[in-house]
Amino acid sequence: MVQDLLAGRNEEFDTADRKRVRLIRHKDSRKEKNIGGKIYRNSLYDLYLNDHDVFLCYQSEQVAKRFVNVDYIVSFIGEEGSASRFAGVFRNNGIIRDLEPENGEERAKFDFVELEGFDLLEERVVIEWKNPVSWLQNYANRMPVIRIDRGLKENNIPVFTRFEDVILDYNQLRRIIETNNPEWKARLGSCNGIYLILDKKTGRQYVGSTYNKNGIWGRWEEYARTGHGGDKELMPLIEGDAAYARKYFQWSILETLPLRIPDEQAIDREALYKRKFGTREFGYNKN
Repeated sequence: MVQDLLAGRNEEFDTADRKRVRLIRHKDSRKEKNIGGKIYRNSLYDLYLNDHDVFLCYQSEQVAKRFVNVDYIVSFIGEEGSASRFAGVFRNNGIIRDLEPENGEERAKFDFVELEGFDLLEERVVIEWKNPVSWLQNYANRMPVIRIDRGLKENNIPVFTRFEDVILDYNQLRRIIETNNPEWKARLGSCNGIYLILDKKTGRQYVGSTYNKNGIWGRWEEYARTGHGGDKELMPLIEGDAAYARKYFQWSILETLPLRIPDEQAIDREALYKRKFGTREFGYNKN
């Protein structure tokens, strides 16, 4: 049971009144979520993975009456079915401020502070959430562990799953390249591809392609080194602000291509995606 795994890792939590501890499962199917006064259309899982501060803000904004007599929460992010991935244990330091009511219920922003000692379990322990309709449950409701896997990150580097799932910011890309991460190097070096760089400050996009013997890895090494990879459209941004790539750029893969693909075929596929996304008219592609 997950309660067994949590025991003995933090003295403060071990001595807590179990009647004042709650298990909370985050899974929100709404297309739009008002978090911190801003509308987000991402899935909650995407926010957890790629905008963790926003996820923590989401967690802290709750119906007031549900947490006024709660000292600690054990947090999970919902996955497929009833599977739920452990996200951490948090102390409730009380209400920071009141929020606008929602559906006739008073809401508040709580000060949830993460406790130390559970790092080895975070994002690795997956449990079966009993009674999925009830997203907030008493700690006494024992939840069985389904598995303990690699987790979502290792050494602050996302675990490679599929090419379609690749989303890397500059810090992650640079860490992967600088550490010569064997898993990522094997995957990215096994094929060429069409990739997308998103400027999260402006929303503008850049579509590029790779057609070399070292595959996507060979091209992305240049981005990790310079931020702009020698792309004329991106260079002025970095020249104006050396930290621009670190602050705003995000890399993803649109399509994989054979390692020995002829140059002209890769360029044709690249042109197709430029038309699809309108990156010549509205993005950073100029050719």
